[in-house]
Amino acid sequence: MPDDAHDSVRRKVETIFSEMAGDRTKMLDSGTFPAGITSTITTALAGSDATEEQILHADQIAFHLSDWSSDAAFVVALHLFPERFTPEEIKAAVDMFLVHVPSHVIAAARLAGHSTEDIFKESDHD
Repeated sequence: MPDDAHDSVRRKVETIFSEMAGDRTKMLDSGTFPAGITSTITTALAGSDATEEQILHADQIAFHLSDWSSDAAFVVALHLFPERFTPEEIKAAVDMFLVHVPSHVIAAARLAGHSTEDIFKESDHD
């Protein structure tokens, strides 16, 4: 049975990052929650004098920024080595990215108090 494009792109991204980052590649595994990274982001965003509420708020932002590391890894791998991916793999990975990432980014931006207005939306009167 031929490889599913989703599985094959995941393996290629893992191989590319293994070549560059060795054992640290496991931090990009979508099946593992990156608690250490989330904690690092939370601490940086909350600061040292944060209240419990501010820490929880920062932790929510951190979750939304760290949950899609495998999707981000694909985009970076594609930028560095586009020749290593087939059109089918690119389509599958772009699909995975677009299904998973936008809601996380929008949620993180809103939690951080940033506008999530669609600046690319064409006006209705054009």
